[in-house]
Amino acid sequence: MNADSSIHELQEHREENQVKNSVKLEKRIEFNSIEQIHNLELRLLEKFNKLEIQLIEAKSELFQWMCFFWVTQTAANVVMILLLVKK
Repeated sequence: MNADSSIHELQEHREENQVKNSVKLEKRIEFNSIEQIHNLELRLLEKFNKLEIQLIEAKSELFQWMCFFWVTQTAANVVMILLLVKK
């Protein structure tokens, strides 16, 4: 009976160790997943900020061209009106 009880104790101890190791592994995997998600969020935030800067630059350039167009169109209209008035 002592041999049987020792074997049962060893088996129970082994099962407990397996469960503990399994829990440790799950926690490690969970931590790695959280860390990977955090790193992904940081990279996405950096990319988003770069895209936002590019969008602002593009809008600024478009606004400059629009102003140039408006000024030239206004000047052309004023010249046409002056030419029509003088005749």
